[in-house]
Amino acid sequence: MNTSQTPQPADQLLEQMRCLQDAFDSKIRYDEVRERMFESMNEELQTLRENLQQVQLRPILLDLVSMYDDLTKMIESAGCSPETAKALAFFRDTVEQTLARNGVEAFVVEGSAVDRSRQKVMRVIETTDPATDRRVAQRLRPGFSWNGRVLRPEWVSAYLSSPAGPAPVAPVPAGDRAAGRPAEELPVDSDGAMQVAADANEGARS
Repeated sequence: MNTSQTPQPADQLLEQMRCLQDAFDSKIRYDEVRERMFESMNEELQTLRENLQQVQLRPILLDLVSMYDDLTKMIESAGCSPETAKALAFFRDTVEQTLARNGVEAFVVEGSAVDRSRQKVMRVIETTDPATDRRVAQRLRPGFSWNGRVLRPEWVSAYLSSPAGPAPVAPVPAGDRAAGRPAEELPVDSDGAMQVAADANEGARS
């Protein structure tokens, strides 16, 4: 019998240890992949829960903001007595605290320039001063943000430049002047209606 071809106990032990090591490494890789899958599924589930919460809470929060506006309007009305105004202000503070507990905060945009991403122009005031064009004239209602996003923009009135005097007209060629044809009016603003005016019209309709 050729003993050189017979596996020795030490070789058999080493082979078994290699097999165990391979099985262990395979199990570790499997567990890592499964853990990553569970983490990914958990993140997706958490995102779905947050989105569902936002969908359910958003109408309620907007109703509370509307209630806040109505209470402010009543407090600022001329016929509101001091005692009634004090009671309404207490109720309005309660509404604001309820909004704050749900992550909603009131804000006012800094600066005088109209920021259409965080402000809504509810009324336009014509001006002939270019320095006040598209500037905030009055702050009507504060804005509200929810988890870093605008829930309701700040309501403002803004100045809109209005050209002074009659609109300029184009020169009339000699032939047309002789024929008595009227001069064509040139547009004052080549950009057309300004967006702040469109915002104001939208606000008036709402």
